[in-house]
Amino acid sequence: MARSLTEQKVLKKLGIDDFRHLTKDKVITMASMLDRMDPEVAKKAIEQFPEFAHTMKDILQDYKQTLDKALDENSESVKSYYSSCDAIITSLQKELDKENLSFDEKRYIIDKMIEVNKMKGEKDSENKKFIATLAVIGAAAIGTVAGVLASAIGGNTKIEMNDDEELE
Repeated sequence: MARSLTEQKVLKKLGIDDFRHLTKDKVITMASMLDRMDPEVAKKAIEQFPEFAHTMKDILQDYKQTLDKALDENSESVKSYYSSCDAIITSLQKELDKENLSFDEKRYIIDKMIEVNKMKGEKDSENKKFIATLAVIGAAAIGTVAGVLASAIGGNTKIEMNDDEELE
């Protein structure tokens, strides 16, 4: 992509007079434009806003705290769910221990215990998927920030894929 954004265009898009007026909210907007800026404009912007890298770090730390909170809340929710399932299984086990139950009643209780265990397994799979999704989102955020910073200083962030045919 051609780097066509001049300093004036960037300032206008950000709605500020100069880069010293860049706020934390506008840093993200500016970061999204860095790949379209002339490298000299990007360097000038960062020179006028020396806190750019620090602000990006703060944004990542805030994002990490949000992810940590989501993981903590998820963990509590899962523990509560497992605890409820275990209580149900314990209750069913007590019913199963009664001697006056018919074969059909015992089979029904066992089926319910198996059903609750399956529910626990499904919750475990759902939990692992949630954690994997958070990991991917976190990695993408870190990659984006790294790419933005590299782009700002004129680094080459283009990743090329080789065809298998070229490797032979």
